Amino acid sequence: MVTVGVKSIDREHAALVDQLDRLQSNPAVHPDSDAFTDLLSRLGRQINAHFENEEEILRTCGMPAEAVLEHFRAHTAILDEYARLNLDLMNGGELSREAALTLIRQWIVEHVLRHDLKIADFVPAADGAQPTS
Repeated sequence: MVTVGVKSIDREHAALVDQLDRLQSNPAVHPDSDAFTDLLSRLGRQINAHFENEEEILRTCGMPAEAVLEHFRAHTAILDEYARLNLDLMNGGELSREAALTLIRQWIVEHVLRHDLKIADFVPAADGAQPTS
C-alpha cells in the first residue's frame, strides 16, 4: 500500500486493508452471515477512529481549506454509506458478496488513492507528523 508519510495514518491504512483482505480471502463471509456482521462492525469502528485521527492531521498540515473540506465531505459520505448499509441489512435488505466487497474497497482503497495521498504533499507542515521513510 502506498503511504502518506504519517506513520500513524499509514498504520491505520494497513490495518484497514488487512480487514479488506481478510474479507476477500474468506468466501464464507457474506452479507447475511454473522461473521460479516462482526467484521462490518469492527471495520466501522476502525474507519471512524481512522477518520478522526486523519482529520486532526488535516486540520494542521497546511492543506488548502477547500481540499480539507472536500476530504471531510468524503469521510462523511463514507460514514453515511456505512450507516445506510447497516440499516439496510438490519431491515432484511439483500446485498451480494461482490457488491459488499466493492463498496468496502471503495471506502478503503479508493478513498486512500483519491484523497489521502494528497496529505503527503503537506506532511512537513503537519504538527507532530513523522515521515514514514
